[in-house]
Amino acid sequence: MSVAHDLLAGRVAELGLVRASELPARGARAAASHTRPTPVPASRPASPEPEPEPPHDPEQALLPVSGALAGLLPWGGLRRGSTVSVHGSTALLLALVAQASRAGSWCALVGLPGVGMAAAHEAGLDLACTALVPRPGPRPATVVAALVDGVDVVVLGGASAWRAGDRQRLAARVRQKGAVLVPVGAWPGADVELHATGGTWSGLLGDGAGRLRSRRVHLRCAARGRARDLGSDVLLPGPGGGCAPVRDDEAGPLGADLAPVRAG
Repeated sequence: MSVAHDLLAGRVAELGLVRASELPARGARAAASHTRPTPVPASRPASPEPEPEPPHDPEQALLPVSGALAGLLPWGGLRRGSTVSVHGSTALLLALVAQASRAGSWCALVGLPGVGMAAAHEAGLDLACTALVPRPGPRPATVVAALVDGVDVVVLGGASAWRAGDRQRLAARVRQKGAVLVPVGAWPGADVELHATGGTWSGLLGDGAGRLRSRRVHLRCAARGRARDLGSDVLLPGPGGGCAPVRDDEAGPLGADLAPVRAG
């Protein structure tokens, strides 16, 4: 474990967020852009030529998402170093990061006291790679900056209360460290905005008997640099939990009259 990770573990433990032993090893993010080369000991003679860098794999810069969401996002996944704001649905928020969590990426849910381990588990997150910080205290910027240094995805509640300067510094740190920031609500300068609107539940019979099984909502995605917004109807949650596409026989004009949104 590197000195940098030891310092991060001690800082996070001091702030009372999670146990230091629960933080991922510094090498856990194989695809992180900020991985530092191993220092060369002074006793070892310097190599006459620098070692060649490994070939760049564009897919390593992406964290996976559900197939129902991949078609909306401009990169087909969560790009490291980016900020993706979510509006209108806690279920969408959790569904967005669930696939990355199951693939082994560490996720931290900050400032969301209404979201517990049971909700995270039902949405598909791997609890072994999930840290909850429901109340980050009087210094949220310090807490979130420490988490960005050590985890892959930071979901941030209470985004509207952040000052412009703190937002800009955090976004710069996210880019530098190769993490993904997912603020809840308005976040000026976000690379992507996801909005969930509407909602029609299914599963009940005509007399009210039965069980609510799925909810159909309309998603609209705005991305910086993309000429137009993309929209899609999904089941959130789907019959098996998480996010699922709408079948052809369920298609309809749920989101046809919604106004467009703009990212950034």
